[in-house]
Amino acid sequence: MTGAEQADPEQAATTAPEPIVFRWRIHEGRITLRRRHLRSLEPLGLPEPLMGWIHERLEWAVDNMLASDSEGVLVLNVDPAREVKVSLEELRETPALGSESLLVEEGLIIGVEFEGETLAGTVWLEYDNKLHASCKKLVSATETLARDLVDTLGIPLSVQPQPIEAAEGSSVFLISDEFGLVMIGNRLVGAAPATIKLQECFAKLR
Repeated sequence: MTGAEQADPEQAATTAPEPIVFRWRIHEGRITLRRRHLRSLEPLGLPEPLMGWIHERLEWAVDNMLASDSEGVLVLNVDPAREVKVSLEELRETPALGSESLLVEEGLIIGVEFEGETLAGTVWLEYDNKLHASCKKLVSATETLARDLVDTLGIPLSVQPQPIEAAEGSSVFLISDEFGLVMIGNRLVGAAPATIKLQECFAKLR
């Protein structure tokens, strides 16, 4: 390679894949929804060697970091260009989310923020006798679980970004791998029927 053909280090740094962080719930020494979590990695298009490394690190974590009574969050840091790190953290308190927590871009709900941190997960709304996931695609373990539960319960579901105006008077909640189902801006009491059913299903996941 000639000097003119050499890659610019600064440009390479800006185009390097961004690290990905997953926070998966641990209950009684097991990764909750483990198979769904692994399936949720497939759409990311990670190279096979990296996927193999992730599986290897998870097996190591299960054998060396978890006991039968372990509770908390398994944090998986995937740096596509370098390494895979796994750590175990204490379970954080479920955040108290209000309408001011909603993140909006071009008038559409794209997520939630709590104490300066953008929480992983998808915002859902219930209005007009229908559930609405405010995203383009359901990928994570808890998102696909919610989709399957909704389908089993016979509740209509749309998956597309929702306007912030739709949150007015609706039941609004976050579905997160770390926290499960978290109501936003209103308590479960008085929530719409489908929201209550979905919350009851998620309450059984520990």
